[in-house]
Amino acid sequence: MAGKADKAAAVMKDGGQKAKDAAAKLYALAQDPEMQAKAGKLLEDGKKLYRAATSPEAKEAYRKAAEVIHKMRKT
Repeated sequence: MAGKADKAAAVMKDGGQKAKDAAAKLYALAQDPEMQAKAGKLLEDGKKLYRAATSPEAKEAYRKAAEVIHKMRKT
């Protein structure tokens, strides 16, 4: 049993070190100004897409498309 416990402890310790290394890499990426700029651009693009998809014009287009689909299914 002692051998298994030692192996389990070693695996946990190794896993902890890998998690720390991954967190350090992620933190370094998050601090990179170039990555921050890319993330900011993606955020702005996402906001624009959300506004376009939830606009009154888009909702009207969805309603019209649903009506057409409903009519086509009836025939």
